[in-house]
Amino acid sequence: MAAKNDYKVLICDPVDSALINGLQSAGFPVSYRPSITGTELVEAIPEYRILVVRSRTKVTSAVLDRADNLRIIARAGIGTDNIDIKAASKKGVHIVTAAGSSTQSVAELNVALMVNLARNVPRLSSMVKSGTWSKETGMELFGKIAGIIGFGRIGLATAMILRSMGMAVVAHDIVTSDERISSVEGRYVSLDELLRLSDVIFILATLSEEAGGMINGEHLNSMKKGALIINTSRSEFIDGPDLLSALKNRQIGGYAADVTWNEPPSAPWEKELIAMDNVIITPHIGAQTIEAQRRVAEYTLKNLLVKMEEIAK
Repeated sequence: MAAKNDYKVLICDPVDSALINGLQSAGFPVSYRPSITGTELVEAIPEYRILVVRSRTKVTSAVLDRADNLRIIARAGIGTDNIDIKAASKKGVHIVTAAGSSTQSVAELNVALMVNLARNVPRLSSMVKSGTWSKETGMELFGKIAGIIGFGRIGLATAMILRSMGMAVVAHDIVTSDERISSVEGRYVSLDELLRLSDVIFILATLSEEAGGMINGEHLNSMKKGALIINTSRSEFIDGPDLLSALKNRQIGGYAADVTWNEPPSAPWEKELIAMDNVIITPHIGAQTIEAQRRVAEYTLKNLLVKMEEIAK
């Protein structure tokens, strides 16, 4: 294996200084370019052996075609849908992530979005600020059923908070764990049953080619009238125009998400959707807490160094 000072690192997105300092302390030369464009990345990538990205940077086949020296892509976060995994595999490039680093922060955001949506907090606050004092009746969450699609680390952490609020939990996942679901006194159900039973639905699954478009108009119409949907995973799980129609006719009571179909939103129907009174959108801030960003840096550094040792053997 080459010496560490030959393993040039390119960091393409804003990261906590702990990651930069940790890599430099370990002897790696680091280039920090948090605003690098896709075109610039294609041009720069041949000289680097390690690439560190968050969700902004797309590691496409065009990037990997020129990545002749690349050995590791470190995703400073959880999801890897911004990385062409197949192209990376063909190149023999290893992928590491910071799984678990932002679990608590995302779980807390899930619950915050739910409460704000159920009690119309953003709209009422805006009205008061503009001089309108008008009370509205919201929805109490105690005793309601929460359906969680994707019951991994974040799903479990979210469910634990929901249980403390007096909500019942049902979950759907292709991988099940009796220990995990029993810890929140919940049960696994089919997707159709979850949609039919739940007052609040959380989309927390990992996106795959097979999972895109999981929820369409037919699914939305099968839900309880007035159900709320919280999505901090990926917008592609829901058919956007179908969701817009369901929100307009109040089949769906409200939608709160930390993701959009385009970031930032650009499609006309998407802009119409996010402008609705019963929709809350945050700009992909699930992991944007001081604590989570520090953990992301620490986990990414640790996992990257472990992978380096594995490659060296």
